[in-house]
Amino acid sequence: MDFRTAVEKTIAYSAFFNFPLFPKEIHYWLISPRTVSYSSLIKYFPTLKLKQIKLRNSLQKYTHQKERIAYRFIKYARFLPGVRLIALTGSVAINNSSQKDDLDLLIVTAPNCLWLVRPLLLTLLSLKFNRRHPGDNPIKTKNAFCPNLWLDTKSLTVPQKRRNLYTAHEVLQIKPLLDRGNTYQSFIKSNTWVKHYLANAYQLTSKGYTSTNKYSWLTAIVIPLNYLMFIFQYLYMLPKITTESISLHSAFFHKNDFSTPINNYLKNLSL
Repeated sequence: MDFRTAVEKTIAYSAFFNFPLFPKEIHYWLISPRTVSYSSLIKYFPTLKLKQIKLRNSLQKYTHQKERIAYRFIKYARFLPGVRLIALTGSVAINNSSQKDDLDLLIVTAPNCLWLVRPLLLTLLSLKFNRRHPGDNPIKTKNAFCPNLWLDTKSLTVPQKRRNLYTAHEVLQIKPLLDRGNTYQSFIKSNTWVKHYLANAYQLTSKGYTSTNKYSWLTAIVIPLNYLMFIFQYLYMLPKITTESISLHSAFFHKNDFSTPINNYLKNLSL
């Protein structure tokens, strides 16, 4: 492996999002299908310029502000039944948040509970916090919550068609706020394909595994109720659906897929 090229590609990926990396972060996010030691990369690490350090300090400040808002939400959301994992995704999760950014959320529910939990959580957001809605003016979405990825524990694995470098980053950079039954590690372990893009990050993130798909006597009750709620909500959303992907066990509402732009960007750099 050409370590210099791997380091340059990793830095370029992050630069696409205007996010300069410190040496330890370059090692962590190294774009490589196999693990590489920190010592093997040291001589290829650049020195951050003063303006880059100032940028990181600014991004960190806004990220901390938004995290405090997120944890206030968790104080309420932890009482909702059926919630297994709530995590930050996107810019806030990776400490690359500007003042105007919203807070993207991943929500994982117990099996066959997604469409029962979703209206409860959305109601909580609407009543107690600022929630982003489709078509909202970006100026008004500062610090708004955007729950754009929903899964139940039967659907933790990212579909084959969505597997790429960008999605691998999105999987590994999520920041758990509420985690029950080791669901976070179950999610990571269900997506081992990410190590073909980011072997270091996968190795350092994955720690253990505990299955979250346990049978309960409530299953016989919640399955038909969840299906009924899915039908109602799907029919309501149907006229507005464009690129969203919605099923009984998952819902991908995120429209900002940078996989193609980032791939073209990296190819044009001729690294």
